[in-house]
Amino acid sequence: MRLDNILFRLGMASTIPGARQLVNHRHVLVNGRIIDIPSYRCKPRDIITAREKSRALIQNSFQNLFDLPSRKQKRKRVPYHLTLNRGQYKGLVKQIINTKWVGLKIKELLVVEYYSRQTKT
Repeated sequence: MRLDNILFRLGMASTIPGARQLVNHRHVLVNGRIIDIPSYRCKPRDIITAREKSRALIQNSFQNLFDLPSRKQKRKRVPYHLTLNRGQYKGLVKQIINTKWVGLKIKELLVVEYYSRQTKT
């Protein structure tokens, strides 16, 4: 699971491009180390935190996503494979999500076949 996607799912960023920007600008720590690669692969038991100086950015995102829901939009829930501690600006990856849990019927072999043809030309 990519770091930018996890930040988005935790609610630390309101969009995935916003999460990418947080990571690129070195606002995020994974297991106490600064990570500036949005495609960084997170593993179970990884702890994702916001740097001290960056907490105001993430606080705004928390307020927009959790505290002020519009009438059309429900409050955002943190997925069951992640844990969020809003007070400490900390998230935990509990487990890797299984493709069967997503509920999409995708023929992965067709996707691989499509992209393998694209690289040959």
